[in-house]
Amino acid sequence: MSAFLAAEVELARVATAVLSGAPGPVALHSPAWPGTRALGIAAFAAGVGALIGFWCETGRVTAEPDVAALFATHLDHGRRRAALLRYELERAVAALAGRGVDVWVLKGMHTGYRYFPEPGTRLSSDIDLLVRPDDWLAARDGLRGLGLVESNHPSQPRDSTWAPPGTRRMPTLEYVHADAPWGIDMHQSLDRLVFEGLETGLGTPDLSAGEVWQEFSRPVRVLAQPLLFTYLALHTSSHFYGITLVRLIELVLVAQRDFAGHPDRWEAFADLVARTESSRFVYPALDLAERLVPGTIDGSVLARIARAAPRRLRRLVRGMTPATAPRLHPFPGLRERFVWLASPRELLAALLWLGWPREDEKPVAPHKALAAQCQRLRRALGRIVRARIPR
Repeated sequence: MSAFLAAEVELARVATAVLSGAPGPVALHSPAWPGTRALGIAAFAAGVGALIGFWCETGRVTAEPDVAALFATHLDHGRRRAALLRYELERAVAALAGRGVDVWVLKGMHTGYRYFPEPGTRLSSDIDLLVRPDDWLAARDGLRGLGLVESNHPSQPRDSTWAPPGTRRMPTLEYVHADAPWGIDMHQSLDRLVFEGLETGLGTPDLSAGEVWQEFSRPVRVLAQPLLFTYLALHTSSHFYGITLVRLIELVLVAQRDFAGHPDRWEAFADLVARTESSRFVYPALDLAERLVPGTIDGSVLARIARAAPRRLRRLVRGMTPATAPRLHPFPGLRERFVWLASPRELLAALLWLGWPREDEKPVAPHKALAAQCQRLRRALGRIVRARIPR
């Protein structure tokens, strides 16, 4: 673990130097032990292996030959995976268009093409699409027609995940393999339901509010600013104990391209955050992105957002660093949702949500509640036991 953390810190140091425009090539060093392998695994966990490989390939970063070769492998698989996901996205967009469904492309399949050096440097495990609630059933039929199988999580009833049938097996945890499992995450809202009574407030944008993007064989829509930056920050923060370095780099790249030198855009962003009461949900990501590359986030805007965030949340964020933000062992699970609480009323709502399981946004029937709670407890106990068994 010490070698892993040292590698994470080194990767963040290199990212800071490159993104800050440090003069000359930036030297990447391996931890003393176990060296190169730890660096590669840490890059996999942080999602930056292919990006580091690109920087090495273009001479922006220098490394020992074995380290450079390792990250060349990361980059090769990143490029091949980007080609695979593009092919699958093209199929999905065509299937949905055939049913009259307007589709929005979210997150990495958008930012990888527009903000990263090339698509293969923004590694993605899934394709994220947004459709209007009225098109939900037609969109499901379209993905089902591609032979994909749907799965849902009861905590996010407005999302569904689609994947090819069969066993999903990871080829390796050393790097993001080109043939690693993939899927399509389909959403009907930009919001995340923390628990009943507390959710983020971005909603589903009107078609007129999106930008028509001609990157693929058929036109799609993407989020325009400042909604794009708000959504990326919200999504990054929502994985509070799993904020990866690549998501922070993404925020830095978007801010540098779209906001640098434009105070009016920062004010529009701050207004949107205030209007949607999203300050607490974007604050962790913004604070960490600013600490990764100082000067990325407008200081007065960040200060206003910080003041609107709960005090406990600010304290937790102060205890994190951009390099070591992910909580790897043991993962807190349900406790991740409780970092957002800002009042006794929200605490009571959270306890009620925890005490009475829900299904499709409604409390389960009384005769199912006990069974649902038992299943919750089994999962929680299983995580605790697995976390304490030596491997």
